[in-house]
Amino acid sequence: MASAIIGAAALAPTFHHFLSSKTSTLTRSRSKSVATLALLFVAAVFPQFAYAMDYSTGTGLVRDFVSWLFVDAGPYVFMAILGICVLGVPKGWIPMKGAVIAVICSFVFFAVPSIVRYAASVASSQI
Repeated sequence: MASAIIGAAALAPTFHHFLSSKTSTLTRSRSKSVATLALLFVAAVFPQFAYAMDYSTGTGLVRDFVSWLFVDAGPYVFMAILGICVLGVPKGWIPMKGAVIAVICSFVFFAVPSIVRYAASVASSQI
């Protein structure tokens, strides 16, 4: 928590610069130097974060999120879409044709992967 407070306090002048609409050349150059000093301060105080994020970490996070979304949370997303369509069609918010397409697509993209993963885990436990 302290690191977030220190970082926010160090970067506050830079955020103020980008939020203000009228800036002069002197203000821009001063805020660039403040931003540079703030980044150097953050890098000096927290060197452990300098190489913490690389390409493999980013792709790993994206892969884990997509796996969670389509496999672990898939049935819940499908049920949410189905519930929205069940409520929206009678009220006239969603046309019936669009609701049918949405339900079929969400079943294919969200429910089928979780069914396949469940079947694979059951089959591997039976071997």
